[in-house]
Amino acid sequence: MSMEARITIFLSQLISVLILKEIVCEWSPETLDLPHSHLTRFLNTLTDEAQKCHSSNNCIYKNVLDTGLCWGYETNCPQHLGYSNAHCPGDHKGWVSSKNQQLQTFINQADFGFVKQQILSKTTMCEPTADGESLLECSSYLQFCRGKNLYLDFRDLPARKESFRYKMDVLKKGQIGGKCKLDKSRLHSEATHQSPLQSWAPEIQHFEELSDMVNEESQICDVFIDKPTFIMKIDATVNMYHHFCDFFNLYTSLHVNGTHSKMFSRDINILIWETYTYHSNFGITWSAFTQNPLMNLRTFQGKRVCFREALFPLLPRMIFGLYYNTPIVWGCKESGLFHAFSKFILHRLKIPKRTAIDQVVKPKIKILLLSRNTQYRRILNEQALLDALRLSPRQYSVKRVEFTHETDFRHQLRVIQDTDIFIGMHGAGLTHLLFLPDWAAVFELYNCGDEHCYADLARLRGIHYQTWTNHVKLQPQDEGHHPSDGGPHAKFTNYSFDKEEFLRIVDLAADHVANHPAYRHMLSHLRESATGSQHLRSDEL
Repeated sequence: MSMEARITIFLSQLISVLILKEIVCEWSPETLDLPHSHLTRFLNTLTDEAQKCHSSNNCIYKNVLDTGLCWGYETNCPQHLGYSNAHCPGDHKGWVSSKNQQLQTFINQADFGFVKQQILSKTTMCEPTADGESLLECSSYLQFCRGKNLYLDFRDLPARKESFRYKMDVLKKGQIGGKCKLDKSRLHSEATHQSPLQSWAPEIQHFEELSDMVNEESQICDVFIDKPTFIMKIDATVNMYHHFCDFFNLYTSLHVNGTHSKMFSRDINILIWETYTYHSNFGITWSAFTQNPLMNLRTFQGKRVCFREALFPLLPRMIFGLYYNTPIVWGCKESGLFHAFSKFILHRLKIPKRTAIDQVVKPKIKILLLSRNTQYRRILNEQALLDALRLSPRQYSVKRVEFTHETDFRHQLRVIQDTDIFIGMHGAGLTHLLFLPDWAAVFELYNCGDEHCYADLARLRGIHYQTWTNHVKLQPQDEGHHPSDGGPHAKFTNYSFDKEEFLRIVDLAADHVANHPAYRHMLSHLRESATGSQHLRSDEL
């Protein structure tokens, strides 16, 4: 045998050993960095990843392989194996004609059925006719788009001296395109939602066919971006409610983009579609999605940029989108999509679950009151209400907090995860309810006439919701004056609350917590000594 043949055989055997080592010894859930409820579905929908687990010496997920667990948007996913526990205990109030239709409507509006509808509505706008050419596909109304080998021309940006966001004239005709066959009629018919945060129509409508290939060698590319790049048009970054619409829709878009081994990879780019430098107290949340620095349009001004893979995610203010201003069928709650988002963010930001309980016979229910240090919607008798809670015969554990723009957001989430009853006035701070434990309750002390906003968000997340209903036992400081027209408005004043009524509502919330199966399970689990078991509990599937 020649030396060259021996070297070839040796190299082949070495590669086989290295591959086997990777499969058998080095597969670890830590490399995926996903919560248990995600990993169980990830392994059941991706056979290659499942095989790595099966062949590994230390994979603790072998007992869930081949169980058929799925997300809920796959074509072959039975409802009982999907992620969602959505149910409809309430009246649909005439929205639909049956309980089954009520549940399916909720799933399509606000659960993984929403993802499925986005996937099913995807069509090819620009089709490649040969290997290496470009591709553009979008869902209905250009709400989500994905492109391969795309060209974007930012050479006009240096002429725009003032920083901007929410502009619909960033691109002109021909400043976005690719080498592919464009269906102009289809593109035109889908580009009807012309608003900055409703769709990608203001940008994608300018797509044109190019004669040149778009790749690393292309003369038309001043910069070629190899990593998948998510291009984001974002809402108000100072407001938790609005900014988490961005993060929620980015998470949802990971699913719309398709089930593949890199669907949750953090080795992606985030390009924010504005020229302002990004600042937000919630900015650490980006680290749940990317390990790379954020970019904005200033990063590429003056250049023609080509992307191997560009994604245009779902937007925060889509018509019938999630979750801003979305009509949701009455009577249903507990969206699996919202639950999955919550667990994904908490896991990626390394927020610990509750790990200790009070060393007493009957552990105390933990109450958190979110105080507002603002001009409006302050609780005028806040101290009296706190004193009443602390003197309650139910022996609550009571804590008051102020979350400001200087409060570390990870700290905020740690406090929220250690809360059973979350109390606060109407305002963006109530968005923290997304990250409460499953058994928790939120008490929106007064909704100020905006009765659906946080009530709907709570039922989407599956969190028990209470609010003030007896207006006789509530005292506004004055009628409130709207800043724009001076007219009376309930959001622009402060309030005092009747102590007995306040305690009555808190006690109802406490009853819910104490009787919740997940709360009882948590207490019993924490009381047990560690067994060292490597098996997954049913609540982690």
